[in-house]
Amino acid sequence: MSSRSGVAQFVQMARLMGRHKLSYTAALIAVGLSDSSVSIVTALLVKRVLEAVKHRSMPELYQICIQFASVAVVLCIAVPIIQYLFGRSVHTIMMDVRHKLFHHMEKLPVSYYENRHSGDTISRMTNDFGMMESAFTGNIRSVVSLCVTGAGSAVVMYSLDWRFAAAMMGMGLLSAYLNGKFARPLRQISASIQSHSSALTERLSDQIAGAQVIRMFHMKDRVSRQYRGMNHLLAKLMMRRARTNAYMNGTNYGLRWVNSGGAFMLGAWMVMNGHIEFATLLAIILLLDNVSNLFSQFGMFWSGLQASLAGADRIFELMDAEAEPIRYDSHSSHTDNGAGAEEALELRNASFGYTEENLLLNSLNLKAERGCVIALAGPSGGGKSTVLKLLLGLYPLKQGELLMEGKSYSEFTLHELRDRIAYVSQDTYLFTGTIEENIRYGRPNASSDEIVAAARAANAHDFIMEQENGYLTLLGERGAKLSGGQKQRIAIARALLKDAPILLLDEATSALDSESEQAVQQGLQRLMEGKTTIAIAHRLSTIRQADKIYVIDRGTIVEQGRHADLLALNGVYRRLHDIQQRHEESLQKDAG
Repeated sequence: MSSRSGVAQFVQMARLMGRHKLSYTAALIAVGLSDSSVSIVTALLVKRVLEAVKHRSMPELYQICIQFASVAVVLCIAVPIIQYLFGRSVHTIMMDVRHKLFHHMEKLPVSYYENRHSGDTISRMTNDFGMMESAFTGNIRSVVSLCVTGAGSAVVMYSLDWRFAAAMMGMGLLSAYLNGKFARPLRQISASIQSHSSALTERLSDQIAGAQVIRMFHMKDRVSRQYRGMNHLLAKLMMRRARTNAYMNGTNYGLRWVNSGGAFMLGAWMVMNGHIEFATLLAIILLLDNVSNLFSQFGMFWSGLQASLAGADRIFELMDAEAEPIRYDSHSSHTDNGAGAEEALELRNASFGYTEENLLLNSLNLKAERGCVIALAGPSGGGKSTVLKLLLGLYPLKQGELLMEGKSYSEFTLHELRDRIAYVSQDTYLFTGTIEENIRYGRPNASSDEIVAAARAANAHDFIMEQENGYLTLLGERGAKLSGGQKQRIAIARALLKDAPILLLDEATSALDSESEQAVQQGLQRLMEGKTTIAIAHRLSTIRQADKIYVIDRGTIVEQGRHADLLALNGVYRRLHDIQQRHEESLQKDAG
């Protein structure tokens, strides 16, 4: 739970309003005044009517009726306009906040998403965002209207009879003090509810994303138990909040009876002793309800605001998450301008770890010359994928240096770096939309002919045309309507369209059948033409023709050379090669 105070939360919410602060504040005050005007004006009119009746003055009574009708007409016209302006200002603010939040999420580093469950982020964007919106639309308005109505009524009460008003205000302050005792526990409970709601969304996200795995491994009972347990905890917290609210409302209910009884007893005594007129007493009694509500209902509205602020606090945590820098700082004084540099990419004494205590790469040196194909091989967990993440600028080096075309990475913005790199991953991600839109992400301004040409080069055109609407076929979530090989070929077409000088491949064929693998390999060969390529090799048979192979084990390069040279060393590469060869022979024997 965040340690922000209520004041700090209000300050941050005010910052989120941006240029709409004045319009929202003006509309909020106008709403408060319109909400309070009816009850205050009614009390004063009742006083005047009773005085007119006492004096038996019909002209005065007619005048009061005209004034009452005039006020009613003005309010009937003004209130809808004020309500509309208030609603408009709130929706405009939330539209801007939603855009700011989404834009900020686009700038967050990959590490933010890798260290958090997607369900938590989605919960913040939906559940918590809705709670924050309710603060703007309902909770703040309710508190302001209550305060304006109560304060206005108190002022009028003091003007009518300060002694009676002072006595009633004393009772009200006691109610306010007791309500304040409930505010902190309610805020803490509400924060816990928001946190557990996020965890519940995480479980739901796992159920949806892992539906196939859950069924295949008979995990339904286990997943159901996890969800049921989290749901039970959430229900207990909500019941705890309901219980605290019940205690607070019970206290207010009792105080309200005491306050009302005291008011009538004191008022009756003052009327009988000639200290106050009956008309004035009745007006004060009518206004007293507004002041009593300020103290008795303030706690209820404040608890609702605390719940909304708990949701807003999780939005602020997301907004406060540090964005990815424009560029990374250099760890060396390298100032080569890159002119004539043979290496497209180079790692010098590179060390990196996701935590300070555990280095995944340790003083690693690697070169990729222009136009060459460099392969990364080695045991699982050795650091191959980490190298690609560093080359993509997803993480900064802890120590050492990373160069592109002879220049330090720090001399490029991350946008410039990634603009020079095309990337095809093993786990292809396709966005909801058409096939054409997914390919066009490689170069947004590409023509339809260029998209078709890229698809042909990636061996994707034929199966695309077999779809119901060709290139305009809508894909399901993550391209669910396509096979693995088809998704990979669309990813290759996307990379072909980008036409970047450097290509990074997290081998895209390791999980494909033979027919799909052949089609994808043909697309990859066309993609690699004229490019500097660094590829992670899960199947060593696919890198026989690489210009150089780096074998990475436990974060260091233990062997390097061409395929035949590494086999001759009888080291790590030879051991991995023999294991894979025996596995493939076993599969062929079983198939035969």
